[in-house]
Amino acid sequence: MTKRGLFLFTLLALTLSSPSSPLRAQTPQKKSPPNLAGGWRNQYTPNLADALGHEPPYTAYGAERWRTVDTSKDPTGFCLPPGPSRVLTSPFPFVVVQQDDRIALLFEYQTIWRMVYTDGRSHPADIADYPEFMGHSIGRWEGDTLVVDTVGLNERSWLDTAGHEHSSKLHLTERFRKTAEDKMEWTATFEDPVYFSKPWSITRTFTRFDDNKDRIMPYTCTENNRDVDHLKPNQPNLNYKYEGN
Repeated sequence: MTKRGLFLFTLLALTLSSPSSPLRAQTPQKKSPPNLAGGWRNQYTPNLADALGHEPPYTAYGAERWRTVDTSKDPTGFCLPPGPSRVLTSPFPFVVVQQDDRIALLFEYQTIWRMVYTDGRSHPADIADYPEFMGHSIGRWEGDTLVVDTVGLNERSWLDTAGHEHSSKLHLTERFRKTAEDKMEWTATFEDPVYFSKPWSITRTFTRFDDNKDRIMPYTCTENNRDVDHLKPNQPNLNYKYEGN
């Protein structure tokens, strides 16, 4: 190799090794998802219709079930778990624990938890045969929004305190997005062909609390719950008239 050739070879090698060289292959840096970890307070919403602005779009069956709801049969009064919708519209706080492959939500309400898998797995093929009160949840990041897909829900839970019900065919899609360091927007979309004629959504806001100074408290619901005696038979919606949706 001539001196000129050796010079050009050395110059090319130095250029390619330079971090600022346009010729060097650049490895894109993967952006980390937002950190949702920590303590959050719910926006208490005992009746989802208040957040929606009107009653949900019922099927005829769903409308009749709502018209004749009996709040003395509140499933949580019998210590049944609240389900993912009711637990996030309750007046009880929760804590988020975030890892790369999963996110756990730890609730004060009945000291219950949810697991959202973000490792790319699918729902179990037999989840419909073994429904769970909190369902089976998988999540993915769309930019700065955590999208959670939940199926396999036990139909014995209510969507809220007012008594909106659902079937085991409920498909719940949630979007969690931080709008500020201390605020998180939660949008839930309910799709259930048994109770609702079309999908519908609500949006609530969670507020962060300092879980270094505060904490979620123990909550125990046991058999022979004495509060059941205080639940009164109630059919507040007998005047509700279904006009189709």
